[in-house]
Amino acid sequence: MKVSLTTINAKYIHTSLALRLLYVANRDRFDISFKEFSLKEDVGAIADELLNAGCDVIGLGVYIWNVKKTSLLVRMLKERKPDLIIILGGPEVTHEPAFFLENWPADFVISGEGEFVLGELLEAIKERRTIDIGGVSCLEKISGMVAKADLAKIAALPSPYTLPEDKETMRNKILYIESSRGCPFQCSYCLASLEKGVRFFPERYVFENLDSLIKNGARQIKFLDRTFNVNPQYAQAVFDFLLSRYRPDLSCQFEVYADLLHDRMIETLNTRLPAHFFRFEVGIQTTCRAANRAIGRKQHFPVLAANIRKLVEGGKIDLHLDLIAGLPNETFDRFIQSFNEVFSLNAKEVQLGFLKMLRGTALRKNAAKYGYRYDEEAPYEVRSHAAMPEDELNRIRQVENMLEKYWNSGRFTRTMQSLFDTTFRGKYFELFDEIATYIRVNQLSVSGCQLEDLFRHLHNFLISKGIDLFSTLRTDYYHCFTIRPQGFWEPAFDKKTKKRLLYAIGNDKDFLRLHNLNRKIIEKRTAIDPVTDENAGLPENAYQLTIFPEVLNKKSDGELINSAKAETGLIRVVYTNIPQFERHSGLRLF
Repeated sequence: MKVSLTTINAKYIHTSLALRLLYVANRDRFDISFKEFSLKEDVGAIADELLNAGCDVIGLGVYIWNVKKTSLLVRMLKERKPDLIIILGGPEVTHEPAFFLENWPADFVISGEGEFVLGELLEAIKERRTIDIGGVSCLEKISGMVAKADLAKIAALPSPYTLPEDKETMRNKILYIESSRGCPFQCSYCLASLEKGVRFFPERYVFENLDSLIKNGARQIKFLDRTFNVNPQYAQAVFDFLLSRYRPDLSCQFEVYADLLHDRMIETLNTRLPAHFFRFEVGIQTTCRAANRAIGRKQHFPVLAANIRKLVEGGKIDLHLDLIAGLPNETFDRFIQSFNEVFSLNAKEVQLGFLKMLRGTALRKNAAKYGYRYDEEAPYEVRSHAAMPEDELNRIRQVENMLEKYWNSGRFTRTMQSLFDTTFRGKYFELFDEIATYIRVNQLSVSGCQLEDLFRHLHNFLISKGIDLFSTLRTDYYHCFTIRPQGFWEPAFDKKTKKRLLYAIGNDKDFLRLHNLNRKIIEKRTAIDPVTDENAGLPENAYQLTIFPEVLNKKSDGELINSAKAETGLIRVVYTNIPQFERHSGLRLF
């Protein structure tokens, strides 16, 4: 009996730890293999590859992001090979196995952690025995149990990180690891609330796998723990281990509960941690007490906010703060307050998501209580509820789009910060809302448009508000490039004039010698703009030169390395000698 385990990942760079654990738990007993695909791949091509392998049994991991495509795949597989046995597993099918068995042509559903349950099921299929296994459902018998694996037994298995199948691709993908399973909190919108308590893997197991990943060149490690720091001593031990294995091109991500961070841990992170080594994802979700009470979420926002500010001030950890729109009892105006309170913490990213009514959750079962309307198909996103009509929720969706483009992208940092320090101080939501309104009223688009268009739209929006931040926007624009950009949404000179200016500057030997430059750098890798600051005290013909860091990759331009160590990565120089150069050379430029 030949068995294949597979899933459809959201992106190519993702990896499925679940597949690998199922594989190492069962490879010694069965003819079993695993294969991953991504959402961009054609379902027919996936089916061809699986069927051509000659499998008798296929196990499919089903998640909220792949449920639609997996449904098509299951139907296609059964149509082309009716005797194929299909087993479904994963969080999407765990809590409503009857629904999937009644609506999909699948044979079995495994609810919960299947590392060892899968082996029992495969043994029963092989021996043609009646299926009576806790956590395994078929049409004839729906199990009410959600399987839990013994973590000590999983720790005794061969490592899922040293498989020959991964040797060539591991370092180029996001690699997932878990130090615990379960969550101590009972948020009613989350599947983790259905599992009581937290179970920890042995430290030795976690350290050995981390060591293997790092030695094999891993660049991105993401911990799957729902609340990584629920046990502060355990979390600190993992932090200490990673610090002992630090490598400049390695980053690690954790989901942390900021309320539980204590001063000693924060001080350790702020003093010992290399910058950008750790990324913390903090699920704040809302600051509205009525919403938190409705979903059973415990949160002390003043403590959380104080801890986040300390981490931001430390400047070592990249912080990603999560908000959820559409929670019960939170009105539009109260959501604006939540947004502004969270945004004011000054994190690198604020992720604005929308409530999803996940199968099996308490909130989905009580949806009528709060007047919810939501999509019946995955990802089950909320359309409206009693406290927030659909038009207001859609308005927040438009804000989310602007937030992604103009803040989380990291391309407009200086311009945004200038606005937050002045006209829109404390009014973060209002800024993104006004940009969204301007885009909509003027029938513009920010989806799939050129970078120049994003800058042009923002510039024109600001001008419509009587705000001129052109030079700041231009600085942000230049910081999006490592080579001189070909265009700009509002060029200062025509191409002929720019070429003449750069030619003149490239021939000013005294200027080149003073700044360790050469003619090639000026003419090929430098942008030129007039100095527009009236308070700069410079002559009329003063020009700002922006030299792009591509030069650092060129041995012949090595003399620039010391000059380029500025935080920005760009070299900025002011040139004021055009009139003197003309008199000296006899060359008239204009």
